[in-house]
Formats: sequence, C-alpha cells, structure tokens
Amino acid sequence: MISFKELRGEFKKITWPGRKEVVKKTAITLAVCAIMSAVIALYDLFFNWIMRGLEDIFL
Repeated sequence: MISFKELRGEFKKITWPGRKEVVKKTAITLAVCAIMSAVIALYDLFFNWIMRGLEDIFL
C-alpha cells in the first residue's frame, strides 16, 4: 500500500501545462471536432440523398 509520503512525492513530480499550451490544445481539439462533425454531416446528407433516390426508383 502506498503511504501518504510517497503519494505527496508523486504529486510533486506532476508538471502542469501552461495557459498558452492549454489554449492551443483546446483550440486544436475544437477545430478537429468541428471538422469531423462537418464530414459526418456531409456523409449523412450524401447517403440520405442516395436512399431517397433508391426509394423513388423502387417505390
């Protein structure tokens, strides 16, 4: 079992990112999410268009 002294020592080893790095990585994450959302929306529109075309042909 880990003692509190060991735990405190491990916590002292943690290095937290600076504000600039956090903002940069957050912006990258939001940009990637926006791009992926747009790609998924385009695929959805494309397949929806195909399905409606098939419905018109067969129904």
